[in-house]
Amino acid sequence: MSALIIPCYIKSQWDINCLYRLLESVQNQTRKFDKVYLVDDASPLKYELPYDFAEHILLNENGGPARARNTGIERALASGIEHLLFTDHDCIPEKDWNDQMTGFLEQTSFAAVGGMTYSWGNTIYDYYHNINGTLAGKWLLPDKKELWYMPSLNFGMKAFAAEEFPFDERFPTAAGEDVDLCLRLRSKYRIGFCPTATLWHDYGYKNAFTGFRKFVNLFKKYKSSSATVYEGHTVLMWDSSESIYKGNMYESNLQTKIQ
Repeated sequence: MSALIIPCYIKSQWDINCLYRLLESVQNQTRKFDKVYLVDDASPLKYELPYDFAEHILLNENGGPARARNTGIERALASGIEHLLFTDHDCIPEKDWNDQMTGFLEQTSFAAVGGMTYSWGNTIYDYYHNINGTLAGKWLLPDKKELWYMPSLNFGMKAFAAEEFPFDERFPTAAGEDVDLCLRLRSKYRIGFCPTATLWHDYGYKNAFTGFRKFVNLFKKYKSSSATVYEGHTVLMWDSSESIYKGNMYESNLQTKIQ
């Protein structure tokens, strides 16, 4: 059994459009999720869901995506779910994403898994994110079959790992909480890499001119989480040469967006 957990904080019509697009892609998965938990983190903008397959959990107070994901984890574990997948409302998974991610967890000894993530847009900033691997996992060399960490927008865990290693709710925003979880999880288990599990992330850049401020603010947000990450992990190894975007895998997959 597999469940999808989606934290969301809806504050604009663009967010609503992204959420509807994600839910459509979830509905069209070749392998259906047994449960879908949409955890609304006290969004300031109200909205209606066009589909009834998702359990809509409305939190009374904003606590950040880590807390929202933990709420979904608790529901999933209480329902006997064996494999928990995570994504964000501004993502678009390929039709076989659940099949690839859940199948990987079923067929391997890894406690967690990460897939391939690409930018949905076509601006110079999207191109940078793909080359930089901003929301990509980091390989462990030399085999590149295992991940040091994976951002939570394209991530999955087996139930025992999710129960033992929840997200740290001290992280108030979507920055650093996934790195922290992966580092803690790797103290006991391993995170596998599934290159066939493809997902697209929409950064929301309209064009190169108006997107600059959004681009800068994104990295400022990631930087703001560094102190909390370092507090719990005194040794961090970062080597951009271990990005999962190396060679023809990136170049070939980037051409095959969802139709």
